[in-house]
Amino acid sequence: MGMGNMVDYVRTEFRTFDRKRFSAVDSLVLSELAYIRMPATVPAFGSARSVATVPIWRLLQAEHYGSMFCTGSEYDAGRHDLLVAMAESPRFRGLRVGEYAQRSDERTETQFAAVTFDLTDCAGMRGDGQPAPTLYVAFRGTDNSLVGWKEDFNMSVRCPVPSQTQAVEYYRSIDERASSPYAAHPARIALGGHSKGGNLAVYTAMQTQSPHIARIFSHDGPGFMREVTQSAAFKAIEPHVEKTVPEASVIGMLMSTVSRYDIVETNVSGIMQHMGLNWRIDNGEFVTKPELSPVSRLLDRTLDAWMEQFTNEERARAVDQCYDIIASAGYTSFAEIADHMGEALPAIAEAARKTDEATRSLIVNIIKALPATAAKSLFEEWSDETGSRTRTRRDEQRQ
Repeated sequence: MGMGNMVDYVRTEFRTFDRKRFSAVDSLVLSELAYIRMPATVPAFGSARSVATVPIWRLLQAEHYGSMFCTGSEYDAGRHDLLVAMAESPRFRGLRVGEYAQRSDERTETQFAAVTFDLTDCAGMRGDGQPAPTLYVAFRGTDNSLVGWKEDFNMSVRCPVPSQTQAVEYYRSIDERASSPYAAHPARIALGGHSKGGNLAVYTAMQTQSPHIARIFSHDGPGFMREVTQSAAFKAIEPHVEKTVPEASVIGMLMSTVSRYDIVETNVSGIMQHMGLNWRIDNGEFVTKPELSPVSRLLDRTLDAWMEQFTNEERARAVDQCYDIIASAGYTSFAEIADHMGEALPAIAEAARKTDEATRSLIVNIIKALPATAAKSLFEEWSDETGSRTRTRRDEQRQ
């Protein structure tokens, strides 16, 4: 078993859970699986008195793959490979999947999805002598929809946002039904997610303080407004949060976060380190680094300084303005914008030119995440315009 990513880990990790206990690597695997658009064969959230699930192999139906892996991301193929590897794996093939919820609403600026994994029948999971079922509630991170991106930015100006409220409601339903008279024993439940999903897991644990929550995982999940992390509810669960971030983390360092986290080496650079499929795993464990990269630390300080200089009301206006500019192209997702870059960028550029320099700079940084060469000329144009004006002002000041 050599170094690789999570797909390599699942393909080569033959130890069952009595020989290698559930780890943060396993949590990342399940968090990544939560990005799949589950087919109708997976029971919908709240469809039964008890927690309803089906075996993972029931997801291996090729006629559904077009809708299951439809984000337009290069990571769709990696998630397909992950699903197949898990169904074949002696460690994961006893996994059951259910209670799938997915909601997106532009009006309320909400993007939420969650799924519950039942590990009880995975080989070795009962090896600790505990008869209770073992569940993992996975909250999906942000998809590439504009409304999902907008909700993430809303987290910087208000708490809770709709997806946080829905995450708490989802967990309470799972907990109640898993611990109901119809269940032989109260379940042991782990919460986790990648990106925004990690934030939802931490928020849910903080709000419920449930004794049935066994572990809490956040994989490069953003933090919270400072008043939240200073609350007694947050401080009560903070020591139990198992957070992992890549060495050049940006998302996971946003806002105020937990004080302890593990830093993971990746096989890429820049913002793509955020994607869990790029994290390095060796012998069943994350390959760790002693500290964040200088770029990550600089961005963390810069973003914090930017956030601190504005009131909540000012940040809210800036977020709304940024969203309106990007949405001016008429597309609903970043994938659509990338596919129609020739039409989208002129509309975005025209809307952005009508704003102040600070907002225009923020838009440039957002669009930089899109994998399109056509965008680069626009970045350079805006940067040159901004730089030219700055140099002109400096020259005038010297004269």
